[in-house]
Amino acid sequence: MARLNNASKAAAETVAEKIAKGGKATTPQTSNVVQMPSLATDVKGNVAVNVPGLHTLTPDLIPASLPQFQQTDYRISDPLNPPENLPQATEAQFNSGMAIYEGAQRALKLTGAAFDTTREKFTVIGKQAKAIGAGIIAATEIEKVKGNFLDYQTQLEVTQQKGITFDVAQTKTVTDRNIAIHTKTDLAEKLKLAEIKSQESAAKTLLAQGKLNAFKQQLGKYLSNSK
Repeated sequence: MARLNNASKAAAETVAEKIAKGGKATTPQTSNVVQMPSLATDVKGNVAVNVPGLHTLTPDLIPASLPQFQQTDYRISDPLNPPENLPQATEAQFNSGMAIYEGAQRALKLTGAAFDTTREKFTVIGKQAKAIGAGIIAATEIEKVKGNFLDYQTQLEVTQQKGITFDVAQTKTVTDRNIAIHTKTDLAEKLKLAEIKSQESAAKTLLAQGKLNAFKQQLGKYLSNSK
């Protein structure tokens, strides 16, 4: 077990050293030539994306995560006469190691099940959010319908009020028409009475004028006879 740990540590150090060498910054050389920026140099292809809680894994980091394994140590040229330098493990090491590996695998399976459960939880949370959003949209539509219904009721009241106003105006028109008819009839009657009175006055005037003429004639005759 100590051999495996030391080998893993050595592999990790080797990878880290390679990463460190690859990440060293080089000193830029100064130049007096002014270069115009191009579209290719202005666009940054390597954008650092850091997601909280997300582990980083790139191909150059994979070897450090693998257990030590040298395939040359297990080279067998004669199957009937295996070499004595093949890596060996005692029965106690095998049983102990297998117990540890099986326990680790069970732990990983449980951890994976926990992540699966968490994923399903997030899925349900998303569906719940969608359901709530749909409910809010439905509630909004209901309120819109209520508003439209109130607008209809208000317009209905306005229409009824206009109907009442129209009925009153129509009744007033009929009343005014009847009043006008009666007024015209009354005026016509008054005109007839005035005409009759005028005719009576004219007749009285003629009668009086006739009496006056007759008196004048009689008076003239009387005066003539007196002479």
